[in-house]
Amino acid sequence: MADFSVGIVGLDSMGAALTRRLEEQGIGHTATDLNPRLLQAHLAAGGSAPAGSPYDLAQVCNLILVAETTDDSLRESVLGSIGLLHALRPGTIIVDMSDASPQMGPTLARALYSKGATWLEATPVGSPQDARDGKLTLLTAGPADALERVAAVLGAFASSTLRLGEVGSGPLAKALVAAFGAMSLAIYTEMMIVAKKTGLDPAGVLQAIPLLAPGMGTPPTAVEAELLSGRYQSGLPHNRMQDNIVRVLDAARAAAAPTPFASLLQAAYTSALYSQSATGDHMDLARWMADNAGVQFGNAAIAS
Repeated sequence: MADFSVGIVGLDSMGAALTRRLEEQGIGHTATDLNPRLLQAHLAAGGSAPAGSPYDLAQVCNLILVAETTDDSLRESVLGSIGLLHALRPGTIIVDMSDASPQMGPTLARALYSKGATWLEATPVGSPQDARDGKLTLLTAGPADALERVAAVLGAFASSTLRLGEVGSGPLAKALVAAFGAMSLAIYTEMMIVAKKTGLDPAGVLQAIPLLAPGMGTPPTAVEAELLSGRYQSGLPHNRMQDNIVRVLDAARAAAAPTPFASLLQAAYTSALYSQSATGDHMDLARWMADNAGVQFGNAAIAS
């Protein structure tokens, strides 16, 4: 770590958590954000003195972690008028930890190639609190030798690092896993609705599934905690899950891979979004399915 001057671009929830973790681990760093409000919040929370812009940060840092939340903000931080591109030094390593589309990383990597910089991906799986606790899982992609060089820094906030392949792999893998989770939620919700409508105890059926169908694995925790309780509040935004499904469908379309289940899932999420009981939560899908079946979970009985 002594070989690097570490910088963080992006001080939203994940970026802010990364700065706190590095501080706790005694790893000096410089931070910045295009949003002045987030810079002020960083200082107010006792964060290290920030750089005024990505351009300024690139002049003093040779290992830069980018934790932006959209394609647009990631592009602006790298290629914008005060972006990293204009001040990068040869040999700088950029680690993209943003919540961006799979196409964005390769596009930016090509733009920085002439600058002598190395672009890596370390797509985080987990929450900002996981970052604070050093328990993230990182989906990594890019040159293996560069990943090895920065492993000590990444290990400050990650308990597991998975190597996936070429740049663009991390965001796509995360979207695939998220979409699979949504499909699993829909399947379990359907089974719980059938159980309830036919007079079975949904909780008992849920407990029986791993025993009678061990290949199904462990049911998603949200099925019992949010569906059967009737709360329907996972904390994951509905639109974030829709973005993941779109990313999967786009990648599948480009690869000519059929996606009948993902296409049905997208249609169901769209319908749930516009239902009268929608709250903007990922669990709106389960609520919409139960409402259409005339089923209420929790303490309520089946609607007539």
